[in-house]
Amino acid sequence: MTLSTAAEAQTSPTQIGRPGPSRRLVKLLGYWCLAALAISVARIWLPETAAFIETTWWTGSALLIGAVLLDFLTGRRITGLVGVRRLPGNLALGVRNSASLKLRNTGPRMLRLSVCDSVPQQLATTGLPRTAQLQPEQEISIEYNLVPHRRGSADFAQIEALAESPWGLWQTRVWLGQEQSVKVYPNFLGISSLQALSTEQTLRMLGLHQQQRRGEGMDFRQLREYRQGDSQRQVDWRASSRLHKLISREYQDERDQEIIYMLDCGRRMRAKDGELSHFDHALNGLLLSAYVAIKQGDAVGLHAFAAGQDSSGGQLPPVKGESAINLLLNNVYDLHSGTGSADYSGAAQQLLAKHKRRSLVILITNLRDEDSVELLAAVRLLTRNHLVMVASLRETAVDRLAQKPIEDFSGAVEGAAAKDFLRRRARLLQQLQACNVQVVDSRPELLHQALVEAYWCLKRSGKI
Repeated sequence: MTLSTAAEAQTSPTQIGRPGPSRRLVKLLGYWCLAALAISVARIWLPETAAFIETTWWTGSALLIGAVLLDFLTGRRITGLVGVRRLPGNLALGVRNSASLKLRNTGPRMLRLSVCDSVPQQLATTGLPRTAQLQPEQEISIEYNLVPHRRGSADFAQIEALAESPWGLWQTRVWLGQEQSVKVYPNFLGISSLQALSTEQTLRMLGLHQQQRRGEGMDFRQLREYRQGDSQRQVDWRASSRLHKLISREYQDERDQEIIYMLDCGRRMRAKDGELSHFDHALNGLLLSAYVAIKQGDAVGLHAFAAGQDSSGGQLPPVKGESAINLLLNNVYDLHSGTGSADYSGAAQQLLAKHKRRSLVILITNLRDEDSVELLAAVRLLTRNHLVMVASLRETAVDRLAQKPIEDFSGAVEGAAAKDFLRRRARLLQQLQACNVQVVDSRPELLHQALVEAYWCLKRSGKI
């Protein structure tokens, strides 16, 4: 498809603003004013040349005014300029992407342009603005880089360009193309790199080791000939006597289990570790571990609570299959942490009202000692019907403070406070384990590995 055809299909009519003076014209007017001042001084100090200077002044002024008017009349009409913006289908948080602006001049005269795109605030750009010169029937492409720093819908307005008049004394603002929107997802490139891999390769890429347990699971898979190393309980004696050779039963890990992620979106998840917030780290860990579970044939769902008012999504019943990860991505891309406190008990009651079937419930949060009463009540409520896992994000800043060498009294106080905080937090994690809750305690950037490892241990132990 040529650009002209694409423009007809994908662009709105070009909008043209009113011409305005360029920097060149402003400079000329400044020089004109200085010349007028110099001539006034010359008339005082050189009266014998006053008539000649005055004639020269008025002649030059007439020529300047004529040039300005002629340039205005010939440059005010901008015709035949077409623009199309090319964006990726979607963007990933913190990942550099390329976009391009294609411009074509189908008008009768050469155009000098200063081109800029109307990029939303949640995207950082490099490579704009740019200058370009288009001869009649010439087409150019301008590429620039985008780096999203906030998830959600990124809304682009039209392409903006300043077109100069032939002598560059006037500029006309032109709006090209159409408004566009693109979704900014959590960083899903990790998922993309895993899609072509087997389960064993996926775990190895995540830095995990899959325990070899040939034929030992919970669900019957098939009968096969006995192999050295098979346990005695695997032997099917009836089939062996019928076929006059040893036959073993082969099992596989249970499938069609349900995993529901309870995602804390409260204000504590807004804390930052590096460039990403705890909430964004939690989403990345959730998506990668959910992808591994989906590949194992399990269904994944989402129950987010305490989300921000500008959020959408956050509730997804358990889904499985090839489309499940896309459904999950589309459900969380515009989900943001709020400014309120997390209500664990309320979230647990809502989840129990919606999900009756026994599931693995994974609560992802940032625990502190003051949460103990409410959190313990919530997990006791959940463990009546579900297997519960609590994944807590460690605050790296507190760990560093606790390990920092003591150099003065202030440092000693800060170090003691950090160690007391960690001691109370560890006690809460022990209380959760005493309630028969699986506990994951991880640094934010390693949460995906910790969640996958914990899921895999539960899967292999037959608990799910």
